[in-house]
Amino acid sequence: MAASGIPYWTDDVGGFWSLPAVDHPVRKPLISPAGARANVGGDVDYPELYVRWFEYGVFLPILRTHGMRRFNTVWSYGKQATPILEKYLRMRYALFPYIYSCAYQTYKTGAPYMRALFMDFPNDPRVDTLTNEYMFGPDLLVAPVTHQGRTSRKVYLPAGTDWYNYWTNREYHGGQTIVARAPINIIPLFVRAGSILPLGKPVLDLEQHQGLKQIRVYPGANATFDLYEDNGRTYDYAKDGRITVLHWDNGTRRFTHTGAKAWSVPDRQLVEVIHAAH
Repeated sequence: MAASGIPYWTDDVGGFWSLPAVDHPVRKPLISPAGARANVGGDVDYPELYVRWFEYGVFLPILRTHGMRRFNTVWSYGKQATPILEKYLRMRYALFPYIYSCAYQTYKTGAPYMRALFMDFPNDPRVDTLTNEYMFGPDLLVAPVTHQGRTSRKVYLPAGTDWYNYWTNREYHGGQTIVARAPINIIPLFVRAGSILPLGKPVLDLEQHQGLKQIRVYPGANATFDLYEDNGRTYDYAKDGRITVLHWDNGTRRFTHTGAKAWSVPDRQLVEVIHAAH
């Protein structure tokens, strides 16, 4: 992100060396500015690289696909890659209520929602030098696979909280390094205990009204999340933006909400409290 506030472009890049394990700028960024984006696929693409890069791109503020093929649609990379790319494209849309709410907080405060771990865990000295995992919003820890052929990777889980594996719901204590499974269809992804994760309904594009499909509560601590919504199309957001404050009381194990009415069905049809797997 330039001082002007304009999102930067990663330039014409390609290969696994362009992913964050190897691509180290001279000055360490606060991974990364609010407008960070990558050219998914870059100028050198093949199925494994494109899949890993696409998985990583889902957890960037701006997801932009690239590549050297005539077409870079999700079905352009072969029968093995297609269902994986489809899975993550659908996941990006599902995460949109979370992403849009995080973007609103960036608009209000200037703090990036893709950021280095030390911004969220300043009392954990072990996160100071970590450059290949990051927070995406307040609740998601992302650890991209950045080496060719890898099916696992080490992930440090910051101290001061417990963590859930997003894919398995297994719970871990913070302050430890684990080896996370990472077959080609999995990016290591962890959710902070004491989080509320709103997920949207399937849509073909964001011209459609999305609505909420589910609100996941990851217990372990009290949680609050400001769910933001506006008309999504015009500058009227300054007038018609609305916030629903979601709250989880871990002591009473009770979910409540105040503010704008964001759904019409009973809470029990929407809210799922995650039970830790062991």
